[in-house]
Amino acid sequence: MKVRNKSPNSTSLLVGVSLLLIGIAQIAALQALTRAILPMITESASLVQIQPAKFSPQLYRLEIVDSRIRLIPQTIETAATSPQLALKQALDELFTPSLAFDPTTTIPRGTKLLNLRTSQNGIYVDLSQEFTQGGGSSSMIYRVAQVLYTATSIDSQASVFLSIEGKPLNEDYPLGGEGLLLEYPLTRQQFNQDFRWQY
Repeated sequence: MKVRNKSPNSTSLLVGVSLLLIGIAQIAALQALTRAILPMITESASLVQIQPAKFSPQLYRLEIVDSRIRLIPQTIETAATSPQLALKQALDELFTPSLAFDPTTTIPRGTKLLNLRTSQNGIYVDLSQEFTQGGGSSSMIYRVAQVLYTATSIDSQASVFLSIEGKPLNEDYPLGGEGLLLEYPLTRQQFNQDFRWQY
């Protein structure tokens, strides 16, 4: 009995068709896998991206309303990722005068925020010596109000502790030549009670 050999052309053709079918199957499998996995990768990538927290601090300027001086809030846009950074930006902006004479503030030119830190006890604000200069008692009260309200613009119930170049403002170190005494913790509510005649 003789075994008949297949022609080399038919074997090559068979191998070629087999490889073509395997290639098509691989491409189809890859496309199906891509359609299945790509939405999951995109979704998980969007979940993993850290979005900066949105805070809306306000700085407080002065304005005369019905013959009385009032604190007027101005919301500022910030990309800060923490309340502490947002408040620093707000106070820095408050201390940057927009005009040679700015009637919307009693804060002396040149005042700088030296440090701001937040803790469970409150917000600690350290200012430069310029903050204590010039003006009478009304001016001192309004500048403290501007800083207090700006510092508590994210959390209106927070306590504030003011210091000048590292020295806490207290009965031993009152504010300015008028000797404005501040009681701590300084809060909006306490400040309004102590100085309500001004508002």
